[in-house]
Amino acid sequence: MKLYYSDASPYARMVRVMIELLQLNHIQLTSTNPFDNDEEFVEANPLGKVPCLMLADGSALYDSEVICRFLDVEYGQSQLFAPADGYWSRHCLFSMLKGMLDSAVALRQEQMRAEEGNSSPFWKGRFEQALLRGLRQIDHSGLLNGDEITAERIALVCLLDYLDFRHPSIEWRNLAPATALWLNHISKESIFRETRPA
Repeated sequence: MKLYYSDASPYARMVRVMIELLQLNHIQLTSTNPFDNDEEFVEANPLGKVPCLMLADGSALYDSEVICRFLDVEYGQSQLFAPADGYWSRHCLFSMLKGMLDSAVALRQEQMRAEEGNSSPFWKGRFEQALLRGLRQIDHSGLLNGDEITAERIALVCLLDYLDFRHPSIEWRNLAPATALWLNHISKESIFRETRPA
């Protein structure tokens, strides 16, 4: 199997963390620039987005959630995600975290558009507010309790590190001090240190 990824992508990082956590050494990691439109890559994923996992049979899986759920079922005994039934609050929390990742990436795209003179103050403000509201909610959620590695916690670490990497002007630690303390603790895990964007 082969994973197409980009170091800067928080979505691809979620998959890379899961690969490290599950010790899936047989998966070849292939760094790619999705904007290069490499023929093999876009044939695998016509959307031209990372991550993309090529399976042994030549088929491809994307997006990050689909890949993570596949790895959890196939190699993780379905321990990282909440069971399919009866855990709707956990499913909702993962969806919120993924939506916050979407907002953080969209905010980065607005920054890039600003360099071209096409940025929208409305959308920039909307993405920032979604992030801040979500962080405020996380700070008072049960997600921060305990040390078990779950899909939700992987997504949260990837989100917070991406904010520090791409949006250092967002002082989220003042808004979510409990989350900041939690990140300081959990980010010492090797799976997070080794995949941190730089």
